[in-house]
Order: sequence, then C-alpha cells, then structure tokens
Amino acid sequence: MARRSAAGPQDEAPAGANQDGSTRAGKLEGSAWRADRGFWVRSMVRQRRKGSMGLRTRIYRMTGSRHLAACALETALEKANHREPCWVDVQFDDREDLRQLLQRLPLHHLAVEACLEHMAASRLVAYGDSLVITLPTHTSWDEEHRSYLVVVCLPGLLVTVHARPVPSLEHVMEQYADGMRFHAASTSAVLYQILDHIIDEDVGFAQQAREEIEQLDALLEVDDDEAIARAVPLKRQLSRLEAAFEDQLYCVGALQTIESAAFRIGGLRDYFRDAVSHLEHALRSIQRQQSQLNAVQQGYHLKLQDKTNDQLRVLTIISTVFLPLTLIAGIYGMNFDYMPELHWRYGYFGTLAAMVLVSAGMLLTFWRAGWFR
Repeated sequence: MARRSAAGPQDEAPAGANQDGSTRAGKLEGSAWRADRGFWVRSMVRQRRKGSMGLRTRIYRMTGSRHLAACALETALEKANHREPCWVDVQFDDREDLRQLLQRLPLHHLAVEACLEHMAASRLVAYGDSLVITLPTHTSWDEEHRSYLVVVCLPGLLVTVHARPVPSLEHVMEQYADGMRFHAASTSAVLYQILDHIIDEDVGFAQQAREEIEQLDALLEVDDDEAIARAVPLKRQLSRLEAAFEDQLYCVGALQTIESAAFRIGGLRDYFRDAVSHLEHALRSIQRQQSQLNAVQQGYHLKLQDKTNDQLRVLTIISTVFLPLTLIAGIYGMNFDYMPELHWRYGYFGTLAAMVLVSAGMLLTFWRAGWFR
C-alpha cells in the first residue's frame, strides 16, 4: 500500500516553494524544499560549511480531521497565530543556524537560549507564554552517551529541537500522517504522543536489559569470568536507564500540574496519568534488574570465595602434614653425640617409616573430618 503524502504528490512542491526548489520566504542561506519519505521537508543548509548537515526541519499542521499534513513555515506560523496546532521539528548540526531559525518563531528569548544550551539534565520551565521541556532520549538500550530532546510549547505551536535523530518522533510523524488521529486538536495532544512513544521505546529498552541479565545469569554457570566482565558495563547501562526514567517521570508528572495558555491538559489528563504509570512500572523494573544484577555479581564473588577456600584447604592440609615431619627431621638433624638412634643400623629406615605412618594417620584424620569433600 503506497504511503499517502499529506502535502500532495512529490512532483508538486508545496506552497512557498519555487520550481527550482528554493523557497521565496526562506531567509536562511541554502533554504530549499525537498521530498523526504513521502513528505515535503524544508532543509536549511549553510553552504559555507561543507559536509555539515546544518538544519533539517519538518513542519506540519494539524488538519480538521486531526491528522498531520506537511506545510511551509509561513503557513504554520499563520495558523499558529489563529491557535491552529502546528508542529516544527528541527534537527541541527550548527547552533548558529538553529538560532537564526528559532528567532523567526514566536518564542521567548529565554526559550531560544534554552534550546541552544548544552543540556545535561532534564527540566521544565515557563518563559512567558513558552513552556520549555528538556528530557533525555535513547536510540538503543546500551547507548553510551545521553542525548536530549527540547520541546517548546506555545499556544498553537509545538517546537521540537534535537541534535541527533529521535526514532520516536519519526514514528509519530509517520503514523499521524498515514491515518491515525490525535486525541484532541491541540499541541498538548501532539506532545502527549511524542512522550508516549519515547516512554514506550524506553520500556522496550528495559525489557532488552532484562533479557541480557537473564542470559548473564545462565552464563555464570558456564563461564563466570565472561559473565562478570559483561556485568560491569551492564550495571552502568542500567544506571543510565534509571536516570533517564527518573527525568522523564519528573517531566511528565510536572505536566499534570500545569494549566496555561501554552499547555492545556484538558481531557488528556487520564492519558498523561497512564504515561506516569508506565514510567513508574519501568522504573521499578529497572530497580529489580539492578537487584538481580547485584545477585549475579554476589553469586560470582561467592564462587570465587569457594575457590579460594578450596585452595586454602589444600595448602592447610599440606602444611599440617609436614609440620610433624619437619619436627622429626629437626630433632634428628641436631647431631648430638648421645643420640642412640644415630648409631642404630636401621635408624634411618625407622625414621622414614615413622614419618610415613604419621602422614598417613593425619591424612586419614582429615579425610574422616570431611576436608577432602
């Protein structure tokens, strides 16, 4: 089944684009319309930076039937002024390009600065009529470096900014341009779907982590050294997932308490409550997995301790057996003149026989005591 394009056939450029691919309203250098995965997408690339992606922008408006339809930036801004929901997604490589684009949007200047910052923590803060949300995202469950998605909510306009691809955004764009409908005709409904897809994806990562731990538990019985080598990085990955869930839980929970012109939860409260429930479940799951991983590490240390105890037991037996033999050898090695056994014809063989009998007796005693089990 062919994908339906919300902006019309790909051989017809949307409004605002010239036949040569350039846009009349574009003020950024190299601004052009192009077809991307069935949608018309505006790409703004600074020509002076060869090899740089610049900006990749995707702009949508919500139709009367609550679907996504691609549109030009000017169209989105005009509809946003009339409180008709629009969505501007920006993936950037150069912050100066990003600044130029954001300054064209009706954002508070502090919201623009928030989008340009190098974030290392989640946050939710209001600047005028702009609500800024920053939350962590993952592209895989074992991702080493955490990336952040910045969402700016305004009355009628939703802006998402990210430096790396976010698969959850791609899924929302595909699904709601191909037939699915939002719960409500508002930017809050779009934001909920974005958060819901991010949470669902992270819950899937938690399940992958659980499967990895189960494999690790089985590997412990076969190759404990390999198991413990894999457990150490896995523990770090679980900690990163836990931190991401905590940050997302904070943001989604805080959204339930906000009611402003930029964000109206309205009839979506139950959906956001459901998202919080999913996050809490995922967080508990991660904590259980951390406990299970600690148990795996504890099991390894117990096995290691058992091996050490076995080695010490062998050394103890050897040392104990040789103690009386050393005593006998020491006594007869003193070479005093008045030691009758030194001049006995069978003294040497008698001493060796005594040593063998003492050793055998001690080994028999240890065996009966269970030291060789």
